[in-house]
Amino acid sequence: MIERPASVVKELVENSLDAGAARITVEIEAGGSELIRVVDDGLGMGAEELAVAFQRHATSKLREIDDLARIATFGFRGEALASIAAVARVAAVSREFESRAGARVEVSGNAVGAPVQVAAAPGTSIEVRDLFHNTPARREFLRSVRSEGSACLRVVSEAALGRPDVRFEARMGGRRALGTPGGGDLVEAARAVLGRGVADQLIPVNAAADQIAVVGVLGVPGVAQPNRNSLVVMVNGRRVHQRALVAAVEGAYRGLLEVGRHPLAVLDIRCDPGEVDVNVHPTKREVRFRDEGRFFEAVHRACWGALRDLSPTTFSLPSELNAMERRVALGWSRSGVSARPGPMEEPQLLGDQLPSQNQGSPLAEAARWRYLGQAHNRFLVVETERGIALLDQHAAHEKVLYARVLEGVAADGAGMPQAGQGLLSPMLLEVGPAVVAELAEAQDLFRRAGFDLEMFGEGTLRCSAVPIGTRLSELRELLVEVLGEALEGPEGAAQRLHRLAASVACHSAIRFGDPISPEQVSALLRDLAGTPGGVTCPHGRPAVLLLSEGQLLSAFRRR
Repeated sequence: MIERPASVVKELVENSLDAGAARITVEIEAGGSELIRVVDDGLGMGAEELAVAFQRHATSKLREIDDLARIATFGFRGEALASIAAVARVAAVSREFESRAGARVEVSGNAVGAPVQVAAAPGTSIEVRDLFHNTPARREFLRSVRSEGSACLRVVSEAALGRPDVRFEARMGGRRALGTPGGGDLVEAARAVLGRGVADQLIPVNAAADQIAVVGVLGVPGVAQPNRNSLVVMVNGRRVHQRALVAAVEGAYRGLLEVGRHPLAVLDIRCDPGEVDVNVHPTKREVRFRDEGRFFEAVHRACWGALRDLSPTTFSLPSELNAMERRVALGWSRSGVSARPGPMEEPQLLGDQLPSQNQGSPLAEAARWRYLGQAHNRFLVVETERGIALLDQHAAHEKVLYARVLEGVAADGAGMPQAGQGLLSPMLLEVGPAVVAELAEAQDLFRRAGFDLEMFGEGTLRCSAVPIGTRLSELRELLVEVLGEALEGPEGAAQRLHRLAASVACHSAIRFGDPISPEQVSALLRDLAGTPGGVTCPHGRPAVLLLSEGQLLSAFRRR
């Protein structure tokens, strides 16, 4: 259980939360290897309880055997304090509210000292020194003081986000590293943990369905991260690493993020404790659900509902143009003579101003854009009210078709299928046993998207209809792809439908490199104006890049 200093911090902080603390202070020295002190104002313990608290399997959190089936506390096995004391020197001071004095015990290894009466504030203070002093091999393999300290701070930060009603303070090397107000407002807690700039770009999530509540905040696509460190998922306040839940959150951002970027999110999935098993891993980081698909669906639906009308992340100018602007700003010129630049403005790209959910698509003005021409049979150049816009023709058309497939299916809650195009000569496709076994479950999904699929003999699938607009030359490739997409991973029906819609849109859209007529461009711009969401295709590639008039003037040194 105790792998590193952060493990100690996690166990002690969770004990404080289970004790009903309203304020928790964590002090760290030398990354936690020399000192970890956790002080709370919880219920506290009497001298007799404190004396047995460090024995293995001693816990006050289970009253009867049936409690194991509905665990509502962070700890319940009674192993944390004993494990910490086995590898460190521990001193604990605790006082119950109704007591006039507290008690102190010192523990090292299996030796628990007798309780001593001391003056103390209500609550509990546990001090852990010389971690791994008796296991030098493990101590030698700790990471740097900075890395271990960061891991400890991350544990406190996650706990603070999970319990915004508790006031947290963390001190590293004598300096205050974190402080939350403890007023119960998640946005305020996020402001303290994530920073003011990020907290101002959070979307609230509060949805409940099928006895599962999903509450928390999502970061707008513009604050996406290069890794998943900022994607915090909790179940009943417990931070967990659950692949299906992470996939549900990331699936809701499909088409809103660039490839390789991950969302910032803090979500708490609240449910009946009897629906989740937290006792499947020693650290309790992994959980198992009674019905994983139901939880996936609830999380995905809640996140998608919060994100569907928001604009996505912004995009930078091409690096060459950015470099030119920097050189102009510094007074550099090719001849070596200092140029006197005009005032430079920040890149004002489409999507920089993130609209609220009732402001519609950031492409709402696309129908008024004036088409100028096609570059390399790949990019469309248009004049806008703010400057020049460049469109990736395939990504822009793919975005339109993707939204059309989803809209057609969602228009009827009873599952009215989207119109399909019948084939004069049905296509036969040989499939493997896995597809045959799962086709019955996935067949309704294909039907809703416009496909007509059925088994035609052993190991053969017949396709009699496809979504309107599907390129027949790519039909076989499309069928292979959508079958694999629909049967892959732990996703529920909603996420599978998104993946299916993305595949259909990709194989039906104008190709990257095909010539396009002005009439087709006009139709595409009108469709973009009426398409909700951001400015990326379903696979996260940018569809539109805007160069404002101010940027162009600055780049050409006209201002």
